[in-house]
Amino acid sequence: MRSNLGSILKTSIPIVVDIGAQIIMWTIEINLVGHISPELMARSYGATEATGVDALTAVGNVVQIILLTCTALLIFIFGATIIINKLIGENRREEANHFLGQALFTTLFAAIGIAVIWHLLAPFLFNVILGTSVSVASIGVDYFRILSYFAPFIIMNFVAIGIVRGAGDTHLSMLTALIVNTLHLVLALLLIFGISFFPALGVRGAALAAGIAHTVGCCFTFIVILRGRSVLTFKWSDFTTIRRKSIVKVFKTGIPITLEQLAWMIGITIVIGYSNRLGTVAAAAHIIILTFQRLFSILYQAFGMGALTLVGQRYGANEHDYAKQTTTMFFWLVGGVVLFLSAVIFFRAHYLVIIFTSDPDVVMLCERVLKVAAIVQIPKALSFVYSYSLRGVGENRYPMYLALIGILAFEVILGFNLAFTFGLSLIGLWLAQGVDEVFKVSLAIRRFHGRIKELTV
Repeated sequence: MRSNLGSILKTSIPIVVDIGAQIIMWTIEINLVGHISPELMARSYGATEATGVDALTAVGNVVQIILLTCTALLIFIFGATIIINKLIGENRREEANHFLGQALFTTLFAAIGIAVIWHLLAPFLFNVILGTSVSVASIGVDYFRILSYFAPFIIMNFVAIGIVRGAGDTHLSMLTALIVNTLHLVLALLLIFGISFFPALGVRGAALAAGIAHTVGCCFTFIVILRGRSVLTFKWSDFTTIRRKSIVKVFKTGIPITLEQLAWMIGITIVIGYSNRLGTVAAAAHIIILTFQRLFSILYQAFGMGALTLVGQRYGANEHDYAKQTTTMFFWLVGGVVLFLSAVIFFRAHYLVIIFTSDPDVVMLCERVLKVAAIVQIPKALSFVYSYSLRGVGENRYPMYLALIGILAFEVILGFNLAFTFGLSLIGLWLAQGVDEVFKVSLAIRRFHGRIKELTV
């Protein structure tokens, strides 16, 4: 196996399309609900005098809770992926298939439990944890409870696709994402605004569209895997039989990376809570900027997963020099692309913001802070490349420690003080994130090169 640009692009571009389809659909959905007419909002939430800006903020908060939930499930995805990639590198495919089945079997119980938690705890999450206004909470709880009925399908599809994607079958994950999000978009347009003979359901229509689309995607994914049309498959005995040693191994392998990602996602959720407490304008502006950051995440998550896959397989084949070359190529490729996109967003911030809202106060604040957020994306993207590469060479705990320290010290503590104590408001929250990302990427680069040196010796 040789490290070359062709293999990087072949692995990563389908992941860009895969993850990008979902992020873009969330972006479109947030935009759509932000433009629901006052009459339609009054029909559903008249008692709270909710507006389209409130709907935008509410759906943005729901997306964050979904992401936080999915982050906890990374213990199955990354635990299985790291083990499976090493087994594939060692040409032990039957054992790799076994770990897929065991991971999915365990996920099934988690999926049912999460559906119940989403439904029962929705009011607590919005009113207490996120600290939203009454109107935002009313919309958010409504959307979230409808989505909870589809949660088992959403979660099972998320884990199954995540594992086969990590094992290198990026084309299945890309195809599933295109099917799910195309259907989601069509249903959202029909059910939110009531096109043709469909009823105008507003935010509730958005929730139904998402749930139905992901259920269809889940059925498609499992049909393809069970028919042996993917890089991995499994036997029903692997799916229905508990093998404690396999499940424990998946958990132990996945815990470090899951804690890292979970710390990061909890930090983002806490910061959203901060923005909600800064007022309606800051809350809406923060959701819009966070939506742009999620668009950026298409790249650094896709290329990060590509680095994990290729570096992990080279590590399994004891090709450590090629693992280093692969990460270096990812560094320059991702750095160049993100630098260009950051410049576009910095100089065209105003035109990007007005896509989401015409509220003058939100536009003015969002335009200013978005320029800071655009610069933050550069170290953030490079941090993903090196933290995922570290996992690929068996270094799972170090990125976790960096994330835990960074989130607590910078995003939670420094962010709070910059926003509230020093009165920098929303811009203070994004400055704190910038400090966190520079801290993480600096130490991750140093650790990766040290780890490669150890393996080579």
